[in-house]
Amino acid sequence: MLKHLNLDEMIALLSPWVEDPKQRKVFLSIPEVAPLHPRVVEAHEAVIAVQPSSRGTSSKMRALIAEGNEVDRCHDHLARAVSYGVDARRELCLAEAPADADGAARCDLVQKKLFPNGLSILNASPLAEAGNTTRIARLLEEEPEIAGVLRSIPARGKTTLLDVVKQWLTKGRELQAIERARTELEATETTTPVTKTTIQSARSQWFKVVSLVLSNLEMSRAPARDIEIIRGPVLRASGRAGKRYVSGKPEVAPAEEEAAEEEEVSPASTSGEADPSDDEDDDEGAVS
Repeated sequence: MLKHLNLDEMIALLSPWVEDPKQRKVFLSIPEVAPLHPRVVEAHEAVIAVQPSSRGTSSKMRALIAEGNEVDRCHDHLARAVSYGVDARRELCLAEAPADADGAARCDLVQKKLFPNGLSILNASPLAEAGNTTRIARLLEEEPEIAGVLRSIPARGKTTLLDVVKQWLTKGRELQAIERARTELEATETTTPVTKTTIQSARSQWFKVVSLVLSNLEMSRAPARDIEIIRGPVLRASGRAGKRYVSGKPEVAPAEEEAAEEEEVSPASTSGEADPSDDEDDDEGAVS
């Protein structure tokens, strides 16, 4: 009785297949269903997107967030490398006999120009960090003597601290591009209305792919325990949903309920596609 599941249940059932590392590993270890995982992810995201109570974070947004986090991590390490590199050169200047006071003073000036507030910029928002690197890029153009000091400080291999600064500025530009992309995507997602048609389409997509997974598991030679881990929760939830439907009104949102009444879910075929013209008898039999 897959059709009697509400959106919350549909999300909860596929979430382990998509987000839980252990269950995802089990799913991908079963040859008969592993190729379906991308479609499972799509169906899961489609149902999340039309959930009336709270539209979840889309896969595109999560990808942008993950990319932004990685770029920000590299940005911060590069910034620290620059700051610590300038400080290291300053200390070496002072360690000379006699002390190179002029060299130390140049390092102090560069440090103050690049990091006027110390490393506190690393605790700012990605947008602020991107703005800071834009400032530094302009600073290097307007005051070439700063670039000269950085060029005189060796870094890893044959590179200099100026090369590290250029990498840092590149990460700042990447942060800015990612923040712009996130803003545009968020605007698109928040202004796209959820209609009865989109709910119906998402439910239908979910039913088809889950029915296909269940059908393929029937033919699978994978260990019974692995099959039960994937199939068991769906069968039990669909069974409870069927009893709930018989005993009383199903627990679905109004828009979701209307969509459920109009759609007909076709059974899964072993070829990988469901036939919309078939009735739901085979589908219900697979999960009853």
